[in-house]
Amino acid sequence: MEKIFAILIVVIAYGYIIFGKKYKAPIVFGLALIVAAFKLVEGLEPENISRVVDFNTLGLLAGMTVIVEFLKKTGFFQFLAIRIVKKGGKRFFLTIVGLMALVALSSAFLDNLVTIILIAPMIFLITDSLGLNPIPFLMLTIIIDNIGGMSTLIGSPLNLVLGSVSGLGFNDFINNMWFITIISFLISVFMFKKYTKVDKSVEEKLEKLSGIDESRAITDKKSLKFTLTVFLIVLSLFGLHQVIEIDLSFVALLGAIAVMLFHRKQFNDISNEIDWDTLFFYAGLYILSFTLEEVGITNLLAGLFTPLLNHQFLSIFVIFLFVSISIPWLSAVPGTLIIAPVIKLLVASGFSPAFWWVYAISANLATNLTPLGAVQNIVGVNLLSKQIGRNFSFGEYMKWAFKPYFVTSLVGFLYILLRIYIGG
Repeated sequence: MEKIFAILIVVIAYGYIIFGKKYKAPIVFGLALIVAAFKLVEGLEPENISRVVDFNTLGLLAGMTVIVEFLKKTGFFQFLAIRIVKKGGKRFFLTIVGLMALVALSSAFLDNLVTIILIAPMIFLITDSLGLNPIPFLMLTIIIDNIGGMSTLIGSPLNLVLGSVSGLGFNDFINNMWFITIISFLISVFMFKKYTKVDKSVEEKLEKLSGIDESRAITDKKSLKFTLTVFLIVLSLFGLHQVIEIDLSFVALLGAIAVMLFHRKQFNDISNEIDWDTLFFYAGLYILSFTLEEVGITNLLAGLFTPLLNHQFLSIFVIFLFVSISIPWLSAVPGTLIIAPVIKLLVASGFSPAFWWVYAISANLATNLTPLGAVQNIVGVNLLSKQIGRNFSFGEYMKWAFKPYFVTSLVGFLYILLRIYIGG
């Protein structure tokens, strides 16, 4: 009976994640606490909770959030965006490529949500000044945000969770994901160029826009120098963490402490900078994922794929297709905390370790298909709706996203086959 109640609670939680609009974090965390409090599954006692909830991931997320918030306040990202516009001059497409490169690089090392919040106002400023429809430009920004984030362990919440389940490190993600990230970036940008036409008057207006003084975007040079230095040191240590054997969370949190001390801030002062909703949302999802494992659902799902063990091509195709269809509706992190433990069981039972990358590539690219695919998609849609003065519908989003999603996913699948059958 306890197992039935546990499964029911997980179903309710995921149903609310998909269809609910407000208070997702407290509801999901609260439902997870009900499972623990009433001992619906074993292993959720307070002394065991650190084995269930990955505090390394939560610490990494908290530390990076603090550093990025201080860096954001210096005006650094606005400075970069304006500089790119000035460098592009009258060359409209070059300007867009430059801005999207900034989006991709930012999302590789910042939270995807932060990237959208930072870049969207700049996109709207450009489209307003040029008299252009902002929809294709912000849709491209959302797509590139997700693509750029797939390249590193810290680039997307999906990768953070995948890393914690699989044990894959910072360098593993860079080594295996950089090429498909670049290819997907180029495909998306050139598809945008094909379907977006501008006349010469736009180029003339763009030249006038390049007269903005980017140095005025910087609000505090001393803070910028110190915070940017800490940020770069933290990223360098991420690359070395498997050599120096320091957990990523310690690196990020020490960097956050250094930035706090420089700005003479205490923890109470920066409490609003930390995304508590995300941290508790993740904690709840870890508990719910553990619940699925304990009641046997994870083993049941893994058993469905087990007959494919000796059919490598078919197994790659089925898993890639399953992930590509399910993640856009389950959402990136909740979906990963269901499927990643299944992949872990499959790899342990004899499937190739390359299946981690089958999942990473298919899931990251699949987040682009619907607004539900990732939280940054939803935020981007809300910002766009405010900008255009009407609701930007679910169907409209999919209309713009489907072609880039389909083509990049197809190329991603072919890339995986090349890596496995030719690259070894």
